[in-house]
Amino acid sequence: MAVVWEGDGLMSERFGYNGKILHIDLSNRQSWVEEPEDDFWRIYAGGGLLATYYLLRHTPSGMDAFDPANLLMISSSVMAGQPYAGLASFTAAAKSPLTGGVGETRCVGPFGMALKSSGYDVLIFHNASSHPVFVMVDDGQVIFHEAKELWGKPVSQTVDALEAQFGTGIHTAVIGPAGENMVRYASIVTERSYQAARMGMGAVMGFKKLKAILLRGDRIPPVANPETCQAITERYRQSMQDNPTTRWQLEPPGFSCWLSSLGADRAVCANNYRDGSFEGLDSFSAAQFMDFYRQEGNCPGCPNNCIKYFGTQEDASYDPRLSGIHQDVVGVLGPNCGVTDLPTILKANILCNELGLDPTSLGFTLSMGMEWAERGLKVIRTDAGPLRFGQSAEMLSMINQIARRKDDGELLAEGCMRAAIKIGGEVMRYAMHVKGLELACLEPRSQTNLALGYATSPTGPRFDICVDDAAYDPQFGLEHALESSRSLGILEWTPMEYLGSEKVRNFKVLSTLYSGADTLDLCINAIAPTRLLNVQDMADLLGAVTGWNTSAHEIMRLGERRLHLMRVYNLREGLTAAADTLPVRFFTEPLNSRGRFNGVRLDRNRFGEALRVYYRMLGWDDAGRPRYETLLDHRLEWTVKEGMATRV
Repeated sequence: MAVVWEGDGLMSERFGYNGKILHIDLSNRQSWVEEPEDDFWRIYAGGGLLATYYLLRHTPSGMDAFDPANLLMISSSVMAGQPYAGLASFTAAAKSPLTGGVGETRCVGPFGMALKSSGYDVLIFHNASSHPVFVMVDDGQVIFHEAKELWGKPVSQTVDALEAQFGTGIHTAVIGPAGENMVRYASIVTERSYQAARMGMGAVMGFKKLKAILLRGDRIPPVANPETCQAITERYRQSMQDNPTTRWQLEPPGFSCWLSSLGADRAVCANNYRDGSFEGLDSFSAAQFMDFYRQEGNCPGCPNNCIKYFGTQEDASYDPRLSGIHQDVVGVLGPNCGVTDLPTILKANILCNELGLDPTSLGFTLSMGMEWAERGLKVIRTDAGPLRFGQSAEMLSMINQIARRKDDGELLAEGCMRAAIKIGGEVMRYAMHVKGLELACLEPRSQTNLALGYATSPTGPRFDICVDDAAYDPQFGLEHALESSRSLGILEWTPMEYLGSEKVRNFKVLSTLYSGADTLDLCINAIAPTRLLNVQDMADLLGAVTGWNTSAHEIMRLGERRLHLMRVYNLREGLTAAADTLPVRFFTEPLNSRGRFNGVRLDRNRFGEALRVYYRMLGWDDAGRPRYETLLDHRLEWTVKEGMATRV
């Protein structure tokens, strides 16, 4: 039984989470523990919602991301990190060096459970060290270590050295050369292959001179109802083959192999979104993936280990221990860069894990440079030759140069928006970003829910901002997804490319659900409406872990609260409604794809109206500012009273 003392002196029980936030000051080598009262956890729960609270409360307005005052937060939630289906996740957050707004990225794998087992739910790193260090949280104790000998080493050598010193029982989150060199889209790599990839969290860690975070401990808090937690997980296990989406994730080669299943009638992101079809999709068949298959990953407690490992034929050069691959990698480093050679893409993935680079931002920064060369605007030079679409050796060379900011890698290390601004002129048209964060590789002209998500997401574009539009399309839709969505109010098939108020209604509820899952660090790849855990299962699991008398309504409320608070932070930092848009290409260049989507583009006026409908549905004004009553409804009125938000 977990017993805590509340502020009023009454004794209560706490389950599923520790209720402790560990603050670590890297400049003074000090640490302290904060234990918020239970109501705090009920309101902020964890993940990016909790992190945004601390960014608002404890960092100054207008702060640069590379400022010692920026906070780097490694956060679990009230339910994550427990050994049950969908709970092997955590969040890394800070002010983003790419967007200048709230930065949040989620990560799966063993590190999330290690975080919860450390005795703390959140680690908050303050200030910056004057020289390289790593921090170990060992059985609840904070120990600072010098990292001079590790600085400059790639991920594999760093982890090897740490395991040689402390044993293989440690859990690691490290940065590679990209993070050390503050490449703006550097990632944090856990357990060698699981990336907290997006928004430059590795760059913030590098600025703080924090080479690694080590965890060791067995302080996982008990759950309120382990029988129910286990029953939900066992039902999940027994049903995995019955759900086509879950089965696709489960069986090798897994969800990284998706391009060959699109078919001729589906638009694909090719050549920096210049093209909507790609002749080389047959190069990415399941059989070809299986030639390089090594093993499946490990998300503790979850029966569906989605991450698969794919080595290369040169495993002596490309460490197979770093070959775990995530869903979008093949798309952004394959067709998006004009590359059809699967071994090249697998090598590039290993390099990203080894050097600590976000594959998605990397892919669109590379493809931008490739399109510059094709259009005669600027040639990016690599050690292997000019950077061009479809050139494998040049792409691999530039990945290394970016991580080390060598030659033209210095320019591309800034991300596509800043690189384009530095060159100026027509090149800016080919920077595929929103708010400074590079796009994901699912086509928004043919999937308008995703278009709205790319534009409005407080953390910038992501492919998992909501359920793909294809799930509800009359031609491509999934019967089980529509049936599961009825409890959310989605009752009919809707064409992927349709853009109107009814589509906004669907987007609002789907993105709110995913936002709630992000707050709770509930894995998107396990939940409704396309996966096995339906909305009621999510609520039942939350209640069984925490002992709360809860409901799906509370999860949706957490999702809305996260969106409101992140919006307040971004507005404070200057990201207004004007940033809720897409690259001009999607409004002016029709898709040149095969099938029914050929010629489709986004209508700018209809898109603007859809944004206004979305704002109003959320309780924001037409300038995208949360109304006072909306903030009051979510116990966020303090942001107005303390001058962090405008009263509208």
